[in-house]
Amino acid sequence: MDEKILFSLENCVKCMQTKELLVGRDDIKIMTFPHDIADWNDEELNDAKSHDVFDDLMRTAPILWLNGEKKIGYLRIRKWLQDNKK
Repeated sequence: MDEKILFSLENCVKCMQTKELLVGRDDIKIMTFPHDIADWNDEELNDAKSHDVFDDLMRTAPILWLNGEKKIGYLRIRKWLQDNKK
């Protein structure tokens, strides 16, 4: 089964815009982490590291993780969604 996860941060305008694009898409799991890494719990840290998005989230968000492939940033995610309608 394909696994699709949107990694996003709280209080992130681009993340909120991306989530709006996902309304009605039940095939993409949304994970929202606190904006400040110091507020992340162990599970959030482990999820980010195990999906290899930890370093990316230190620089930017959102990140769409597609079975190991990453689409980083609102514009790339929007393009992928337009090209891969459910």
